[in-house]
Amino acid sequence: MWLPAHGAGPVSRNWQSGIPADNVLAYEVFRNDTRIGFHHMQFSRKDGEVRVDIHIELDVSLGFIPLFSYTHDNTEIWRDGVLQSLVSKTDNNGDLAFADLALKENSYLGTGSRYDGGLGLPIMPTSYFDPNFVRQQRLISSQDGRLLEVSVAYLGPEQVPDINGSVEAHRFRLTGDLEIDIWYTGDGRWVRTEFSRGGVLSYRPVAASAIPPKTAWRKVEVEE
Repeated sequence: MWLPAHGAGPVSRNWQSGIPADNVLAYEVFRNDTRIGFHHMQFSRKDGEVRVDIHIELDVSLGFIPLFSYTHDNTEIWRDGVLQSLVSKTDNNGDLAFADLALKENSYLGTGSRYDGGLGLPIMPTSYFDPNFVRQQRLISSQDGRLLEVSVAYLGPEQVPDINGSVEAHRFRLTGDLEIDIWYTGDGRWVRTEFSRGGVLSYRPVAASAIPPKTAWRKVEVEE
């Protein structure tokens, strides 16, 4: 099955449906079935806004020889399903990137290592938790603030691993400036991502307790 996914009918339209009751999403990241890192998202609410704190760490090595390292920190503020601001710092194997954007009069203005304007509504960042992600044709790179133009196709339902076994989820394929496959349950929960970067990388949901404690997380220092 290969259908344009502008409607993405099988998946919830409620932008908060992917936020769990405990306000934490956690994923282990695998490369060719070898665990290489984690992706953690913490949600909090205040004055009608949702704050999302995102941290990602990836490490690839050959024996004791490090080959690749990635660290990403991102804080987003959302209101009524619309991103209000995004501040991120990324160390992509020594290449530093950043974005510092805020919504002003229906456009995102600010700075970014690859920001070049053109970020007017409707548009969404690449943080994935909102199931309406698969209804977009224009995205903001959460890493560097650039515009990403994509096409989305619906590939159908599949059984995928979940924290407590498996779950039916709907698979979508993005092509263009961002090439990934991503799965959401019918009620809007993000449960898997898969893409190629020197091998097949995949995200699998885990309990938050499976993620290293915050005191052990790396920090990113980027001069803007």
